[in-house]
Amino acid sequence: MHEDIANRLIDISSKIQKACHQAQRAEDEVRLVAVSKLQSVDVIKEAYALGINNFGENYAQELAEKSSTCPNDIVWHFIGPIQSNKVRLIAKHAQWVHSIDREKVAMKLNNALESEGKKIHALIQVNIDHEESKSGILPEETIDFANKVIAHYPNLILEGLMFMPKINASKEAKIETMTKIVYLHQSLLSELPSCSHLSLGTSGDFEESILKGSTILRIGESLLGKRS
Repeated sequence: MHEDIANRLIDISSKIQKACHQAQRAEDEVRLVAVSKLQSVDVIKEAYALGINNFGENYAQELAEKSSTCPNDIVWHFIGPIQSNKVRLIAKHAQWVHSIDREKVAMKLNNALESEGKKIHALIQVNIDHEESKSGILPEETIDFANKVIAHYPNLILEGLMFMPKINASKEAKIETMTKIVYLHQSLLSELPSCSHLSLGTSGDFEESILKGSTILRIGESLLGKRS
């Protein structure tokens, strides 16, 4: 298992390096988050031993259990839908949250963080293509929502935006979507320069996302292997 993860990491790291070179970007501008949902603690510890320090979880209870048994210096990213009754677990165990998608969640998470005496790095999830099946702030509402988060929820350190790609979209459709994402992010940066992060790339499109400016890649099975 360890050798398999090591080989996959070498392959993915090489592709990241090439994409960064092509985009004329420094490799340290891009953070690799290993999506570890439904993976065992042993798999996480193997990946950690290879130098991976950022892990992404989709379920609050699973995040809580894993963060309690894994090395203390792991940076945990919560990347799944946020249920209002789970915000305390997220506030306690995560350092990043990628999926702020409505004001109610921002308010509850901010209050839970107040109780924990901590702050969290936060990204706004944007529904860039107005998909009915996906949650997220609509693109035309994103900048106003970002300003509201900064003004009213001080325990959320707003870092930028997160997007969930259409998995089965054509290459042309993906390029069109990424172009809209870049335009929206640039508009946000012109008003809020601190929102420099873009959580965009996944296993199927991370090289293209680096070329478009992604700073956070969320890569799961193609790195850690099939989920149990």
